[in-house]
Amino acid sequence: MSTYALLADGIARAGIHHAFGVPGSGPTLELIHALEQRGVRFTTTYFEGTAALMAGTIGRLSGRAGVALSIKGPGFANLAQGLAASWFESFPVVALVEAFPANVDWRIRHKGMDHESLARVVAKARVPLGATPDFARLAALAAAEVPGPVVAEFVAGDASGAAPPPGVAAEPAAMAAVAAAERPLVIAGTLAIRRGWGPRLAALKVPVFSTASAKGVVDETLAHAAGVYTGVGLARAPEAALLPEADLVVGLGLRPGEVLATKPFACRAINVDAVPSAAALGFAATTSDSDSIFAALAPKSWEIPRIQLAVGKLRLKMQSGPYQPAHVYDAVDRHFRSHVRAVFDTGYFCTIGEHAWRARRPDWCLMSGNGRYMGTGIPMALGAAFHDATVPTVAFLGDGGIGTHLAELRIAVRNRLPLLVVLITDGGFGSVRTRAIKEGFTQAPLVMEDASWLSNVAAMGMPAVRAEGLQQFTEALAAWQWRDGPAYIEVPFDPDVYQGMVEGLR
Repeated sequence: MSTYALLADGIARAGIHHAFGVPGSGPTLELIHALEQRGVRFTTTYFEGTAALMAGTIGRLSGRAGVALSIKGPGFANLAQGLAASWFESFPVVALVEAFPANVDWRIRHKGMDHESLARVVAKARVPLGATPDFARLAALAAAEVPGPVVAEFVAGDASGAAPPPGVAAEPAAMAAVAAAERPLVIAGTLAIRRGWGPRLAALKVPVFSTASAKGVVDETLAHAAGVYTGVGLARAPEAALLPEADLVVGLGLRPGEVLATKPFACRAINVDAVPSAAALGFAATTSDSDSIFAALAPKSWEIPRIQLAVGKLRLKMQSGPYQPAHVYDAVDRHFRSHVRAVFDTGYFCTIGEHAWRARRPDWCLMSGNGRYMGTGIPMALGAAFHDATVPTVAFLGDGGIGTHLAELRIAVRNRLPLLVVLITDGGFGSVRTRAIKEGFTQAPLVMEDASWLSNVAAMGMPAVRAEGLQQFTEALAAWQWRDGPAYIEVPFDPDVYQGMVEGLR
């Protein structure tokens, strides 16, 4: 039997009828599938902390430890809020959490977070589940005097002898490498924003990528702007087309936390960074002499049509075919004539948004590019609207992220903020559902019976409409007078079309 089947058996034998959480596409999804087969009902919450407290409350009332689950990193950090409340109230709960191997530095992993430090202050114990998990032991530990949370982790892969992931090789002769390069390519991280390197990047004639967090550091309408580099781009992503043609990659503060995966490049690579210890995090800091690097890059050039072809092919793919989120982004950009701030929550719509939305400035495009933290869209949009009310803010949210902070939209109403909330809805967790479809796992926890928030938002005093197609969306957009206060547009998409839009991209 699989680890997940054994664990599900133990949970069912313990007389537990409910489990709660926000699933991912890894071990949590497999466990949920196994639980469903054994009659244990899983309820998808809008916030992981809610799941932990619900499970803890059942533990308090039943005398048996409740069950909550989450993904690693940001998911566990959210879960920790509910675990803390359960710890204070002596509620027994077993938290089943995805995790990285124990001996792999969490700082060099996407969504990496120090689980040990987090668990230390909110849980009685933190233990690995292992291949033959003993849920009865975990539940007994949670229920033992004084009751409280126990964190049990699904450790990804084999922790024994794991080597750090490959990164950019150290290049001692940085200037010589740039001087010798005929087709250099630049990837800018958020350090480029903080250092104000945008104008220098705009003046180059070689492909300039940015990480998702640095999106807009180079005006993405420029001919040499290559879009977002993720480290996992498939055939349709510009990085897949352009990187093989480069003979040098120049990173500007290129760090593992800002990409989805670290891996060696096929050509030589250097990295300009202000943090010497970046070498220990997967990418070697070659030099801090940015002035010399930019001067050496200035005379280099690529064929601009080659760059535009790589970017244009992807844009054409996203814009062609049935109605998709890319059409919505394009309509917003056209309506406001690029004078608009876009805020993206996390989900498949953001995967598309990273590439479809052409950011002109880094302060006019915000997303959780590093943590992929679902639910940050509303708070970030509110903060942005308070900070600068001279430009309209449009927050693009998905089904998974809207519920977390929905009540905070009252703040936008009360303060008449220039905020438009656009719900991109396919009726569930589209990015997780991809694996469920592929593997034949249960889809029930990933589909929302009623994904609409129209009446809830309207009850807060925000004008709220549902736009069934592009024409209706364009009309609703035109009707919003942003200087008068916030509004809400709900945009539904066919779930199957939604699934297909990232094919060949990630």
